[in-house]
Amino acid sequence: MTTAEAAQATDLAAKAHVDLSVPAATNDLVSRLVSDGLIAPVPDVPRPTRVEQLSSRRTLVLGLCGITMVVEILSYAGLLPNLWVGGIPLSFSLLPAMALGLACGSRLLGRSGVRRIAVVFWTIAVLMLAGITALCARHGRLDLVPALGLAALNEELVYRLAIPAVIAAALRLGNVRPNAARIAGLIGGGLWFILLPGHLEQMQTPLDLLPYLAFASLAALIVYRSGSVLPLAIGHAITNLLTFLMFGAAVTADARGLAMASVLCLLVLAYGRPRRITVGDDGGLVDTQTGLAVRAIDLRDGQPALLELADGRYLPVHTDMVVPGEVRTREAADDAGGLHGAVPSTTP
Repeated sequence: MTTAEAAQATDLAAKAHVDLSVPAATNDLVSRLVSDGLIAPVPDVPRPTRVEQLSSRRTLVLGLCGITMVVEILSYAGLLPNLWVGGIPLSFSLLPAMALGLACGSRLLGRSGVRRIAVVFWTIAVLMLAGITALCARHGRLDLVPALGLAALNEELVYRLAIPAVIAAALRLGNVRPNAARIAGLIGGGLWFILLPGHLEQMQTPLDLLPYLAFASLAALIVYRSGSVLPLAIGHAITNLLTFLMFGAAVTADARGLAMASVLCLLVLAYGRPRRITVGDDGGLVDTQTGLAVRAIDLRDGQPALLELADGRYLPVHTDMVVPGEVRTREAADDAGGLHGAVPSTTP
């Protein structure tokens, strides 16, 4: 579940009183193509019930985002107790954040545009975590691994998902464009993350702000492009653990820098360059910018390729786009000329 999907729940709630049952063919692009005689009229097909199910899930996630944000505020105001793990105080928002993570499920993984690099990232991340765990055990601080791992996961869920989603949803109620609302939400969450008390304590000069600003910007870019919160949390945990080990003279500064650079570069390569259309969790096609399932792709010869989203919108698709092999396809005869018709995805 990305911030775009959470913000969409607000869109649907705000527009619930409006009759949106507009025939699919009234879409501006499709209407123009129909009037030019390039494609046949698109029939008015009832929307699938899957859209309503997704809307309910997004509403749940948005509600949990709001609760997580409020608990985070109360926690840092001193109105809620800290949660102590391995001798490290964690924000009480960890509890609603974990519930938020469970509600999002596998969507926290995001969508990689280069899956081979994603495999390399996860392989190296697992090996690094195993090595770091062994070092922590050797120095008698094995408790740091779950403590700093949970701290990183909590910060990513709060500052890269919950807070940006709430800000974006509020802006969407004011008719701000979806992409602009998402960017504003991520900027707001990033600034909040930089100004955390624990981070400010480590800033002695203005230059000390740069590492936090760079990490917050990189994290926002990755989440904006792919919604990859969990991979980012893994990278964040490795960074925190290496920093503690460096302070304890268990690793050198050079080794820490090399490991951090490797993890962050792989994160950007694997999750910072997503394709517009990718394979979703259930094997169907998904539009990564809106989070909506693809209902059908019109690949008839002699006309621009069109992609139909679950909410009835149409998008132009590059003509050489390849439908993944695991997606079920079928060909339908065109009434006007017997051309190849729509290629539906497996997503209902």
